[in-house]
Amino acid sequence: MKGIKRRDFIKYSGLGIAAIYVGGCGGGGGGGGGAAGGGPVGPASQTIDFTITDAIKEMVTHNPNSPLLPNTAECYYWIYQASVDGVALPLESPGPQIYCKTGDVLTFNVTNALDLPHSFFVPGMVGADTGPIAPGATASVTFTAGAPGTYLYHDNLNAPVNRMMGLHGAFVVMPRAAAAGQALTPYGNPTPAIQQLFNDFGRTAWWPGLRWEEGDTPGALLDFPAPPTRQYIWLCHQASPVLFEEVGLAAQAGTTFNPQTFITAFTADPFVATSNDPRAGNINDVFNRKPQYFTINGQSGHFAHNHPSIVPMHRVGEPTVVRILNAGLMTHSMHLHANHFFVTAINNVPQENPIWIDVFNVYPMDHVDYTIPYMRPPDIPNVRGIGRADQGLLTATGDRTWPPSEEFQVHQPPIGTLRPNPAGTGLPVDIAQPQSPMCYPMHDHSEPTQTSQGGNYNCGLIAGIYFIGDRQGTTGPVINFPIDHEFRMMLEGGGSTSATGPAAGHEIKHVPEV
Repeated sequence: MKGIKRRDFIKYSGLGIAAIYVGGCGGGGGGGGGAAGGGPVGPASQTIDFTITDAIKEMVTHNPNSPLLPNTAECYYWIYQASVDGVALPLESPGPQIYCKTGDVLTFNVTNALDLPHSFFVPGMVGADTGPIAPGATASVTFTAGAPGTYLYHDNLNAPVNRMMGLHGAFVVMPRAAAAGQALTPYGNPTPAIQQLFNDFGRTAWWPGLRWEEGDTPGALLDFPAPPTRQYIWLCHQASPVLFEEVGLAAQAGTTFNPQTFITAFTADPFVATSNDPRAGNINDVFNRKPQYFTINGQSGHFAHNHPSIVPMHRVGEPTVVRILNAGLMTHSMHLHANHFFVTAINNVPQENPIWIDVFNVYPMDHVDYTIPYMRPPDIPNVRGIGRADQGLLTATGDRTWPPSEEFQVHQPPIGTLRPNPAGTGLPVDIAQPQSPMCYPMHDHSEPTQTSQGGNYNCGLIAGIYFIGDRQGTTGPVINFPIDHEFRMMLEGGGSTSATGPAAGHEIKHVPEV
């Protein structure tokens, strides 16, 4: 970036989401972290090496030009780069998702390759704090994974600057087993209401299908068998190319950036169409330092909405847990279409009365669990119950509205919409796309994050929920909906690269900047 010349920066695109599964703690949907039936019976041990470094990341944007980075859409980050058993995980901010079980023992060796002191800290885990690590030094911590839940590991020095610059990641602790006679929940101490909810999944007429910990038998003759403990991480963050470069330049000069200056610039600079536009007539032509990029797991726009480790893709009757963390400075109001969800935990406290809702605030540094029942849309009450398995819903004329076979025949744009061949030769291309599977958006009701600072809606903080089929009760037939090849590639491609668990997904190419 402009002015930062101390090292040859790694330039990378944010397509890979790395995960570490301690002791083979597999399972999960896009995320992993299965408890029942995966990994060793007793506690496992794992050593993870982190290097605190920096990099330039290519971002999604509607604006190809910026005064600081001509003809680019890039942002400077500080990064936890992980290595396990000598295998380097993809470079990315946030750091890798880490899944383990209560009682597992983890050792982190953290090397600081930057210019100022940094740290590694997991609030809620006893002993998981390196304290300040001097430039060029390495610190080690060993701790035992405590209560099940969702945690944010981060650099807690000079808060919130170091965390906001990219030094953060998700840390998930799973329970080792369910209580006798009960269904597994994500929690070690579920309230009676939470336990009843997870007991009802897959066992009641209104939620036919599988329990949360149940998946399809390995090797079953079924397209895309359902994994057990279906769960996803949505780690929210915001990035400002202008402000992040200011912090980097200050660090290069050996200066710690003032946190109040950072907060004020990030939240209160006057709004312009994009964060990188100069303010004509502004004092000293100061650039707007508000965030331009709003991300989930480091991805935004298309890269988030079409990433299988972010977007649940399951059948009716396959309940799913989404663990939401907010590493940023603004409040998110995450709104899911197609299904209401249950807020089952807030800051790792299982709720006495899990509310059924379609939008909920996630404040800075909050952890909120959305449990999605994956019932048939619309998920509103009706005379036949909610998403019942017996014959589907009926219209006034007696026609069945489920499965939505008419929708499977719809194409957008219609079949026969031709465009010139992109190669400039050959026959025109029919660009019709089938409206399948059933795709519904998730977006943030905090308005700025819906775009890339004034750009296209699909450049902001968005994700979704897809329906790829229907389970007709616990033992009934499984219906698979037609899936076009783009979505099929998502399902077949996985979505995370892993050092100690299932390895699949996009590989990030590390290209030195020239």
